[in-house]
Amino acid sequence: MIQINLLPVQTKKKRETVRQFLSIYLAGIFLTAGGMGYLWYSKANQIESLTAQESQLQVEVKKYLKFEQMLKDLTKRKELVDKKRSVIDGLQKDRDTIVRMLALLSVELPADKMWFERFSQSAGTITLDGLALSNEAIAEFMRNLQSSPYVIKGSVNLTHSRQTLISNMKLREFQISYQFIPYSQLKTQPQPETQKP
Repeated sequence: MIQINLLPVQTKKKRETVRQFLSIYLAGIFLTAGGMGYLWYSKANQIESLTAQESQLQVEVKKYLKFEQMLKDLTKRKELVDKKRSVIDGLQKDRDTIVRMLALLSVELPADKMWFERFSQSAGTITLDGLALSNEAIAEFMRNLQSSPYVIKGSVNLTHSRQTLISNMKLREFQISYQFIPYSQLKTQPQPETQKP
């Protein structure tokens, strides 16, 4: 029988397998290192490009900062002008309110029966302090005010009325408050229609 010694061949195969494994392993390492190097290089280029874009955008932003400040200044000026215009419009609209209030009082006042000592106005509410000869004069004045188109219906109130002695005369000290309608609001209210016979 013939015997063949296969030991050297197996060792040779093992060495060849180890050599192939090492070659594949080293090739994998080189390929991985190359891939990582390529990714690092491309990301570094991308970062450099984005940094350049950022610096360019910052230059443009600095260019437009003065325009933004100008816009803010113009906006503040516009708000100030709008406030002034609204104040002027308000004054223009009801510039004759005080005159109309005083005219109303002179028309509705019972002659030689009442005197005013103080007149005050706060947001459309008028407060009158004065003296009258009698309660009847105060009641007549309140009725006259209530019938005026410049007074809100039901707003005339007698705050107080008390007897006082001035120069040995018994007089009635009073305070009346009511809501005044400015002429500009009166014009916008619908007028009641008169019925034709």
